Amino acid sequence: MPRAVSMLIADDSTITQEILTEAAHGSKLSVRLTTTDNGRDCLTLLNGANVDLAFIDVHMPELSGTEAMWSARKQGNHTFITLMSTPPATEAVEVAIRLRAYEFLFKPFGVADALAIVKTYDRITSPTKILIVDDSSAVRQIVQKLVNGSVFNCEVTEAGDGEEALALARMSPFDAVFLDCNMPGLGGLATIKRLLLIQPMLKTVMISAERSRATEDAALDSGACAFLHKPFTSEDVDRVLHAAFGLRSPNLKMKGSESSFDVAIEGSTIRLAHKSSGHVFEYLWCERPPYLRNAVVRPAPACAVAPTHVAPAAAKAALLQLRSARLVAV
Repeated sequence: MPRAVSMLIADDSTITQEILTEAAHGSKLSVRLTTTDNGRDCLTLLNGANVDLAFIDVHMPELSGTEAMWSARKQGNHTFITLMSTPPATEAVEVAIRLRAYEFLFKPFGVADALAIVKTYDRITSPTKILIVDDSSAVRQIVQKLVNGSVFNCEVTEAGDGEEALALARMSPFDAVFLDCNMPGLGGLATIKRLLLIQPMLKTVMISAERSRATEDAALDSGACAFLHKPFTSEDVDRVLHAAFGLRSPNLKMKGSESSFDVAIEGSTIRLAHKSSGHVFEYLWCERPPYLRNAVVRPAPACAVAPTHVAPAAAKAALLQLRSARLVAV
């Protein structure tokens, strides 16, 4: 049976309320919906109604959405919150980051955008069983701290070498493994291949202090879904787990991620459509620097966000996509 989730919609726009209501009904969760059209009631509900998930408009009567969220956070509220506004909303986005909002949606958005956040909430707050494999106990402790600092609800198990990791995988299922590349005995590459024989759906993340293109390619060829270079951060853990589980990456915490864009590679052309603004960026890509050439920008009509504000993120996303597709060596 789907677990019950209390969801708050705080927005004085009936259209936005309808979109979010449809998203809630379209999820596989058992959602108990509460709606309000003013910030004062929003704050009251956040403080007293045990709200799990909230979509809050920045501009509302009586009290703004950011003020309501600020007051609730001061009272110790930890609700999974997405703020909403029409662009530009630079100050509101900065406040959202400081108040640890999960996401910021720019209007107009569709049911699919909201549904993706609801589904992400479900995956992030459900237990995620993580296996950390490294021959150094100190490194395992550091990685465990970083994993527990991510937005995911992680349950961590440790292994000191590849053989112990295989034994644990035979006894219990895991969602993801963070695996050191260079270990005595059974090395990281061999461990990945054998782990995937035991648990074919396991998301494997290779970690290493070594920066070698050949090693990274070998790890990806062996079945790793990502490669993290030591030292890395909890934000890096968030990024790779979002990608591994096919989740929508939040714009607030992963700026410049290719998940903020719809990307298409056609021959020597890479085209990116920015999901929030609608601006389209097109480049010719080359195997040698400069990797992106002959940039063409097609601004979205009647968009308050200038293309120049999005262009740096578009270029970075293009390079990330080309690298992941192994078309360039950046």
